[in-house]
Amino acid sequence: MNLLKQENVQICETADDWREAIKLSVLPLEYGGYVKSCYKDGVIENIEKLGPYIIIADHIALPHARPEQGAIETQISITLFRQNIIFDGREATARLFVALAAKDNDSHLDALVQISELLSDENEVEKILESPDVQTLYHYFEHI
Repeated sequence: MNLLKQENVQICETADDWREAIKLSVLPLEYGGYVKSCYKDGVIENIEKLGPYIIIADHIALPHARPEQGAIETQISITLFRQNIIFDGREATARLFVALAAKDNDSHLDALVQISELLSDENEVEKILESPDVQTLYHYFEHI
């Protein structure tokens, strides 16, 4: 299963705040029909309730919500922001948003392992954060 399509990879300069960053990062999933429009609202609502649990490492966020919050198909999107996105109430920022939509509780687990392995290498993350274009950014994730 190919969980990342090249059209779901984007580079943005910045966002007004973390809520807008979530909306931008989920937009390719919405346009592709992988999530309902309410999915991004579910992600934002979860963060407002639970805090920025989506920050999984320095500079890296994994926006996601429960399948019943609007996921249709399992797919990911990658959004790289050139500037840090600051999350309220925590000394945390992120630039790389790996948005995940999972239609069930299991279909995305292999992809999460692969993403975790890739992003656990600090040198690789530095290269990813400096991607000059979408093609280069996609190349880092294309085998997921």
